[in-house]
Amino acid sequence: MNLKKKTCTALYAAALVLTISTAPALAASALPAQPPMASASRLHQVNELQSANWDPTVRTDINDFFRYYGKRSSTYDANQRPYAVFDFDNTTSIMDVEEQLMIWQLDHLAFAVTPAQLQKVLESGIAKENMSLTYGADDGDGRPVRIDDAIHDAVTAYTSLYKKGAVSLAGREQPASITSSPDYQEFTAKMRWLYDAIGETMDNSVSYPWVTYWFTGMTPTQVCDLAYRCDSYYGNPQKGQTWTKGKYESPASLSSRAGAVTVSYKNGITVTPEIKELYGALAKNGIDNWIDSASQIDVIRAAVKYFAIPGVKGIVAMTNQLDSSGRYINAYDYNAHAQTQGVGKALTINKVIAPKYDGHGPSFCAMDSQGDFNFCTEFKDTKEVLILNRQRKDDAAICAAIAVWQKSQGQTLREANLLGNTKFSLQGRNENIGQLWSDDHTLLLGKKDKAFLSKKSEAVIAQLNQGQTIAQVLQANTKLKDYQGYKTR
Repeated sequence: MNLKKKTCTALYAAALVLTISTAPALAASALPAQPPMASASRLHQVNELQSANWDPTVRTDINDFFRYYGKRSSTYDANQRPYAVFDFDNTTSIMDVEEQLMIWQLDHLAFAVTPAQLQKVLESGIAKENMSLTYGADDGDGRPVRIDDAIHDAVTAYTSLYKKGAVSLAGREQPASITSSPDYQEFTAKMRWLYDAIGETMDNSVSYPWVTYWFTGMTPTQVCDLAYRCDSYYGNPQKGQTWTKGKYESPASLSSRAGAVTVSYKNGITVTPEIKELYGALAKNGIDNWIDSASQIDVIRAAVKYFAIPGVKGIVAMTNQLDSSGRYINAYDYNAHAQTQGVGKALTINKVIAPKYDGHGPSFCAMDSQGDFNFCTEFKDTKEVLILNRQRKDDAAICAAIAVWQKSQGQTLREANLLGNTKFSLQGRNENIGQLWSDDHTLLLGKKDKAFLSKKSEAVIAQLNQGQTIAQVLQANTKLKDYQGYKTR
């Protein structure tokens, strides 16, 4: 067994202990109604964020959090530790590690299923009546393409590549004779197109696990190894790291049911020094770090290892069932926990993480998008939420608006917490070079001008200026029909 496989095996074993152990665990701090001021003798001992790439307000908010709730606080109880929960994709990382792994799998034809099995994998979770749904192809004319036609074409192309011996579990660099072939171009384009199409036309409960079924037939260690190879290429500036957009095009000359499609995707992943500084500072201040991700669990384990993220106590993420030989099948493991997206992230905290902390919710949360909205707003114990600004139009826009409004009021973490509120903090970044910067604006990938707030955010700020409360604007503006509400868990 090589060193990399030993690493992923160890990661898998350690994560199992962290996520399913029934041994007694330390409980989360019962946070006081009024944040205590740390004594002058304790302040110099706090491990603070130092990087100049933090927005100054964000850095102040987080360092205040360490003072009031970390182990140097006069009320800190080591037997009731507070904990932080981070989203991973586009929060802990810049860009999406699982979406990047999809590109790696397609480029290297890294799959462990036969053509007959692939047909079942691609149909997994899709109701029969949804197979005929259409999605406009990204080819400029908006031509609708049926889901079942694209699946048929992908399987047909895969069958040809499989017979040529181009497909392998570990994947390999493909020769020009393969990459220039119509079958390769058809397969890569239709598979990546299906990811977008299913995500746009079906419920998240279908689309989120669907991409994890690409690992069917692999062991957890094999998935971890595959993800580690991807990270060590796209996450390494000396190898393949790039901050660009790519695209797949299926050949118009090839006879197919769906016809030609074009689909674009993003290239580039990293975990910035500032985010690693945050994880490390939380741990040094006596606050446990958990990751709650909508990516597949072995993919996150590999990223934590490759990017050397410090102080990770445990990981909960999308987890599929294993067969009797220890290989993944195309079925989600609901016995472990809910799907870790949307409200499922909050449910998983309640089921897996909070019981280790005497039932308390997270004190600190980090987010970027809709899938994080529930767990970052619903827990009573949450004192601070970090938002990575992506100018979102979904419910993350509400959280970004609250952060900007609190900043405009000069409201500190202490003042927000005394009012019974969470302090929201908005951090910007430059996606064209994969770095945080000292600003709450963001330069989105491929853009030349900074982005700040969506129209939804601006409307929420207006409501706050008119006197509505944080609870009211969260409830009034969410897209969720069954939102449990602010600080209700």
